[in-house]
Amino acid sequence: MSLPSRPLSAPPRPRSLALPMLGLALSGLLVACGGGSDSVVANSPAPSPLPGPNPPPPAPAPGFSLTVDADKSIVWQGNEANVTVNVQRENGFADAVQVALQDLPTGVSAGAVSVAAGTNSATVKLQAAPTAPHSLPTTVSVKGTSGTLAATKPMTVTVRGKAGDVDTSFGGGVQITPVGLTDDYARGVAVQADGKVIVAGYGVPGGDSGTDFLIVRHLRDGGLDAAFGTGGKVVTAFNNGNRSDEAQAVAVQGDGKILVAGSSDQGATGYDFALSRYNADGTLDASFGTGGRVITAFGNGADKVHAMLIQPDGKILMAGESGQGNGTDFAIARYNADGSLDAGFGTGGKVLTPIGNTGTRESIYALALQTVDGSPRIVAVGGEGDFIATRYLANGQLDDNFGVGGVVQHVFGSVIGAARGVVVTADNKLVLAGHRDHKFAAVRLTANGALDVGFGEAGMRVVAVNPTNWSEATALVRQEDGKLLLGGWAYTGNSSSGDTAILRLKADGSMDADFGTNGIVITQGATGTKNDQGQALVLQPDPRVTTVRVLQAGEANGGNHDFMLMRYWL
Repeated sequence: MSLPSRPLSAPPRPRSLALPMLGLALSGLLVACGGGSDSVVANSPAPSPLPGPNPPPPAPAPGFSLTVDADKSIVWQGNEANVTVNVQRENGFADAVQVALQDLPTGVSAGAVSVAAGTNSATVKLQAAPTAPHSLPTTVSVKGTSGTLAATKPMTVTVRGKAGDVDTSFGGGVQITPVGLTDDYARGVAVQADGKVIVAGYGVPGGDSGTDFLIVRHLRDGGLDAAFGTGGKVVTAFNNGNRSDEAQAVAVQGDGKILVAGSSDQGATGYDFALSRYNADGTLDASFGTGGRVITAFGNGADKVHAMLIQPDGKILMAGESGQGNGTDFAIARYNADGSLDAGFGTGGKVLTPIGNTGTRESIYALALQTVDGSPRIVAVGGEGDFIATRYLANGQLDDNFGVGGVVQHVFGSVIGAARGVVVTADNKLVLAGHRDHKFAAVRLTANGALDVGFGEAGMRVVAVNPTNWSEATALVRQEDGKLLLGGWAYTGNSSSGDTAILRLKADGSMDADFGTNGIVITQGATGTKNDQGQALVLQPDPRVTTVRVLQAGEANGGNHDFMLMRYWL
């Protein structure tokens, strides 16, 4: 009987020593540790429990927040405005939300609305009564509720009037300010970057019979700014005694300093150009000229300033007239930022331009900057008898590519009139405004000085603001949409008592019937038959309301002539 064979390649494994040796090793280890298993348990820390998952955080509670389609809402008197309220649903919230507006301006109402379950917005209608007072931006709370949940969102609501209405939110709409002891005449107005308003002119401050520069600063919404000068007023004299200083224009530099231009009677040389610069608090800027003042004579005749402009490079242009023989000529001076005359302009910083015959009066009343073929040009307009415009190169030389030898004249062929304002349009044309034969008048010129027949009637527009009496435009501003505002005055009825007047033209020179009454607004400042005259216009942007309004400065006669400032809706 044969035995089964084993594979030669797999000899049997020894087994007899493996387990006994393991037991000996463990036994020896326990002896070395000082005892058996009971001793190990007693002297070892209790084992930590095995780690497990943290409990889940609680689920966020359902809720909502609110937004509105416009943080600044404007509602016209007697009209509605819609506000869309949006519900941002969070964490599965799907219920209806009740929405109401709280703390609305006087005269404004808004019904509550519901944002239905599962929807995200609803429209709230604001309704202003026809008699609702004009308001400053009023903070309104948009409140949403759903059961015990609530959310709020602030916004502002402003009540405005129709275009041409006096804005009564401007301290009642009309600010009349006595500055000196007797008559005060406002001639220029400017708006600072913060919305404050500066009015400049002249009057008798007291102590003698001479006149001085008078400057006042109003807060954005009316009322004098107590942080400026003394109670909001500044008086500046260029001479002593009974001679006259007359401020005619004001401008604000980019750094906030204030320039006021006019004329001063210097005795031996007669009236001379006068310029003063002020710090933001109304104190004279000692770094400018001599103690904040600059005097410039063209000769021994009367040199008077009517206009001022600050160039983008900070240089300052003043313009008006210079007495030459029996008449006056166009006169311009340019200054460096420190008040010194710019030797690179004209002759020693001065330019004289005779236009008509010897003995005629030719005065510059307004300035503008125009770019032609990539180069800067200086435009000066005025006249006396008819519109006159001149254009100069940057160095003060007449621009031969404008009109005839740099001059445009005989526009209307009238014997009474002058251009008092000028603006540059978006397509680089020039609009001039003033009066012709005691009527509001405007013309538009092409870049080379020709009448633009696409404006008004053959390039001209003449409007009798009072069909039976005199009216004159004294200022011009252009809105961003191209519409043109001509400001000035009109005699009332058949009297010689004036009221302030503003006329608005569309960009093509046609009357804008959406402004005032058929494009015209006449406002009485002083009571009764006292005389009011508008002298200057400026636009006042207001980011709080995302709108622009227009300010008109002039004087009102309430016994004495006082500074007058009005604000209108556009």
